[in-house]
Amino acid sequence: MISLKHLFFLSVSLTVINAFATSPHWSLSDCMAQAKKASLKLQSVKLSEEKAAVSLKQAKNERYPNLSASINQSLYDSPFKSGPQDHYRLNLGLSSSMKLWDGGATTLTIENRLLRKQSIFFQIEQTWLEIQESVLNSYISLLAAEGNVQVARAAFLLAEEDLKHIQYLFEAGSLTQKDLVLAKSEHAQKKAAVLLAEQTVENGRTSLRQLIEIPRESELKIEAPEFNITNPNEMPPLPTLADLFTDIQKNYPGLLADSIDILASQKEEAIASKTNSIIVSLGASASTGLNAWESSAYGNQVKDGYSHNLSLGINIPLIDNGATTTNVLQAQISVTQARLNKRDTEKSLENAIELLYLNAESADLQWEAAILQKEAAEEVLRVAEEHRTYGIMAYTDFLEQKNKFEVAELNLNKAKYNSLLMRKRIDLYRGFFKS
Repeated sequence: MISLKHLFFLSVSLTVINAFATSPHWSLSDCMAQAKKASLKLQSVKLSEEKAAVSLKQAKNERYPNLSASINQSLYDSPFKSGPQDHYRLNLGLSSSMKLWDGGATTLTIENRLLRKQSIFFQIEQTWLEIQESVLNSYISLLAAEGNVQVARAAFLLAEEDLKHIQYLFEAGSLTQKDLVLAKSEHAQKKAAVLLAEQTVENGRTSLRQLIEIPRESELKIEAPEFNITNPNEMPPLPTLADLFTDIQKNYPGLLADSIDILASQKEEAIASKTNSIIVSLGASASTGLNAWESSAYGNQVKDGYSHNLSLGINIPLIDNGATTTNVLQAQISVTQARLNKRDTEKSLENAIELLYLNAESADLQWEAAILQKEAAEEVLRVAEEHRTYGIMAYTDFLEQKNKFEVAELNLNKAKYNSLLMRKRIDLYRGFFKS
């Protein structure tokens, strides 16, 4: 029965690690949710989206008139001028301007920055996909490591019972010193194997804990009932390679980001061509001022000195020393680079999909073979135990068969989780993974 002290400690631990259920165990979905909320890498990438939003807002504001105020104060003196003179001057002014026409450069800039913002969104999704894959790999590796611990502990218990039996038979004079030494050696090896397996589990916990950003002092136990599968036939059939290509290419955020980058680069090329465009702008200003010390009637000075104006300016570039041509060529290079990036992503993705598919098929076959190998090793071990009971098998031969059975169990555990990992990765890339 769980004590109140243990329950309190469990509650505090769950609060610290932000668990999402009353259970002390973390499911794969819990780990994904925690990683999405706390991943430093994801938070860092999201800052780029905020910068893009600010940049887009700034581009949109370029369509509106600006307004500025000026206050100028000066002290002056005319030492060679006779008679009273002012020594202080105050000028006040307001000015505003707005572009009426710039060849469409402002509109193109807004469209470009909107595309860049959309591209960054898919870059964030790509980063999140990579984080999910890392968490998935770490989570299933930890499950496999825990399975290895169970196999190692079972082998250790069997070796411990065996040692007791051999010790009894040796004391009774039925076995030799050699058999006793072998039994002790086997017992020590199995104990070391348990320690090594447990250390692997702790390393796996540390890796997963770091991925999902929870403190080292927090307890991390995993529970994955969806992985309680004993045979590959219990899983749905794999899709065809063609369907896998279609599903993944349609949803892969890296490709979507590259496609948008091409459009954004084309907008930049169009913007570059507008460098020598005629610019029409509307301006307005108002100003007044006063002189002081010797002068008076400041109110009248401000009134009499007030003036305002409205202007329409037209800027016609005639010679820009090749700046427009240079900008266009550089933008065209960026467009070509964006297209090459997309093609490179497509090729890398095609290779990754094909390799993943082949690995998934191979993993299923290896799982089936491991099941048969374990069954065969189990039967051989059963016969060996009978022969040993009747005294027609040497202890060394029995140990060999027992170790072969343990290896078969470990291979089965490895094959099972490797197959499940391949299936989960396929679901993740197809967009079917529920996090």
